[in-house]
Amino acid sequence: MPAYEVFAVCAEASGTVTPWLAVWDGTTHPTAGRRLVEALGRWEYDLLGDELPWYAREHDEKRIGELSAWLADRAPARLTSQGAPEEMYHRVRLLGLSGPARWEDPHWPGHTY
Repeated sequence: MPAYEVFAVCAEASGTVTPWLAVWDGTTHPTAGRRLVEALGRWEYDLLGDELPWYAREHDEKRIGELSAWLADRAPARLTSQGAPEEMYHRVRLLGLSGPARWEDPHWPGHTY
């Protein structure tokens, strides 16, 4: 089972992402970085749409906000260490923005030039 699915199961079972993000944050092995890149590949568009990236019984803005903020803050260093594509850096950066700052950013998916 992919790590991002295990994370989702733990977050749904506990109703919070906080302890699971703390574990990920404290795990510095390169495998944790690879798993984060995989998770972002699956999660980024849902999170940019202000949705949880897994099936949840209810919309939870607190978990969405916490996960997005953590990724915007913590993921860039791991993306660098894993050689992630440049587009992923921009999408993670967008997670840290809200409202017009996000939608009007030139790296917003679907933005017209």
